[in-house]
Amino acid sequence: MVHPAAPTSADVSLRIARYESRKRRKEGRGGDMEEQNTHGTTRRNFLKAAGFGMLAAAASTGAFSMGNTAYASDALPTTKHGVTDFSDTTSMYTDVFPVKMRSIPVRDVETDLDRQGNVAFEMRDFDESEIARTEETDVLVIGAGITGICAAVSASDDGTTQVLCIEKMSEGRGIFEGMGVVGGKKMAEGGNNVDKALAMDAMRYAAYYRVPVDPIKLWGDRSGEAADWLQDKFDEGEGEIETYYKEVKPNSHLFPTVQTEIAFRSPQWSEETTNNAGGAGIFIVKDLANTFSKRSNATLRYRNAGVKLERGDDGRVTGAICKDSEGYYRVNAKKGVVVATGGFDANPQILKAWCRPEDITNFGSWCPAYGTTGDGQLMGLAVGAQMDPLPACVMNFDMGNEDAFYSSSTGMRPFIGGIFINEKGVRFASESLPFQGRSNSISAQKNFGEGCWRVVSTTQLADLEGADREKSFAKFEEVKAKGWAFESDSIEGLAEQMGVDAESLKASIERWNGFVDAGKDEDFNRPMEGATKIEGDTYYATKYQSSILATCSGLVVDYYCHVLDYENEVIPGLYAAGNASGGFFSDCYPRHIFGPSIGRCITFGYVSGQNAAQEV
Repeated sequence: MVHPAAPTSADVSLRIARYESRKRRKEGRGGDMEEQNTHGTTRRNFLKAAGFGMLAAAASTGAFSMGNTAYASDALPTTKHGVTDFSDTTSMYTDVFPVKMRSIPVRDVETDLDRQGNVAFEMRDFDESEIARTEETDVLVIGAGITGICAAVSASDDGTTQVLCIEKMSEGRGIFEGMGVVGGKKMAEGGNNVDKALAMDAMRYAAYYRVPVDPIKLWGDRSGEAADWLQDKFDEGEGEIETYYKEVKPNSHLFPTVQTEIAFRSPQWSEETTNNAGGAGIFIVKDLANTFSKRSNATLRYRNAGVKLERGDDGRVTGAICKDSEGYYRVNAKKGVVVATGGFDANPQILKAWCRPEDITNFGSWCPAYGTTGDGQLMGLAVGAQMDPLPACVMNFDMGNEDAFYSSSTGMRPFIGGIFINEKGVRFASESLPFQGRSNSISAQKNFGEGCWRVVSTTQLADLEGADREKSFAKFEEVKAKGWAFESDSIEGLAEQMGVDAESLKASIERWNGFVDAGKDEDFNRPMEGATKIEGDTYYATKYQSSILATCSGLVVDYYCHVLDYENEVIPGLYAAGNASGGFFSDCYPRHIFGPSIGRCITFGYVSGQNAAQEV
């Protein structure tokens, strides 16, 4: 495919002219931002009253010491400006869109994902008297997680571009195991020649082709290059981190999949770190932050929040209003602003407004961070950016519980490897589905999976020995004490504790055992290799629900990570990457493909920073 060239200065001038024309048309209609809403107040005043002024506070301490890192003397204030009732904030998150939104009747439910992080974005006009100071830089990166720190490092690679990277939390965060890559040195060393066309088509297939061409093509074309760049940065750092090709056993269940995973290791990491899902991510982010902070043209500030993007009369994003413990300050970014603030899984109001109820109800939280509150999406929408269509895409897994999820490091996995059982005592899905398939199947049950279980028996636990067996049974006792697990020497006794019909449960188990004998799952077509019967001296049931790791919908970008408006025109000076960007996923995250989320984060972080520095 021949890709269009980067926009020229003439292109940008034309787009600015179009922007000014659209702006005049809006003003002729009385101004979009001052339209009356259904409550009889203006949108701007409603947003102010609803509490967009909430500011992000550091959720943890233990700052990471770096050479050229600037810290505010105190954590950001935790005030919510007197806002205590969020019952009517859902409309706030639809009003912010720069285009007219319609309401589709959706069942109103409370979400179990109730981590309310402090929102940094403020939808209001700032009086100049509020701005304590003005700073100048070339590139401003908002967010210092894995995406933002990659963007900051990339933008500063030339040694001359002045880069300011701000992060509202006490440190940048990341939870990931591997990076989805097409090509590059590590793939070649591992003997894995990825078919790029197949990999890109598998991604589009997983999105049912509801995505634009550019973002996935950018990943296909440049993720290998980004992975090579990342290893170079690790070599520059102090973490002794190495990337390597990791072949993963497919769990695709009829979905096309491709071996795309690059994994990470370091002699500095403990076995617990490497075995814990995503445990290495924080160390990778810290290593890159350390490298960035030592550069003479780089400044990294924690506990500093991006509050509002500023767009000039010519249509260009000129910088942002930011906030630290001292108050508001303006950053003028000569070359561009990169939005890398992540998703919005720590903002229950956005989840309710933008997601399906079945994607946020009876869910545990795989990654309980508090910084991902949708600031980047909101800041972008406020200056006319296009966002992914709703409902938003979530990274939904199974293995959830009421607290969080059943981590592989805890020893509970043997007890959640049996058959699915719903509130009626009936098996309802293939247990070999990829994560999103299992999660969706759970959510399709009564009350979005409220009464789902995994059932095993002595047979499935027979191979547990020694310390592993001791660890697993100790953890099961902990879970049982919480009322999430039961055991019995009979199916009838187990059914009574579970609150399901005993005859239905018995029939489901007998039917499953028959499939094992026949070597064919006649109900859900599960591959039967290694399948075992539910039988033995003891039967076990564990409550089982979905979990969410992140949200994946954001500001739609082109091949260069430019943010687009709703006419698919570039907003000059504005870039987005990672989970704050869009156009890459639809419906739900394709877990049967290995590492596309972090692949996007690192690749788009690398590309957006590079392009911002070069003003591409």
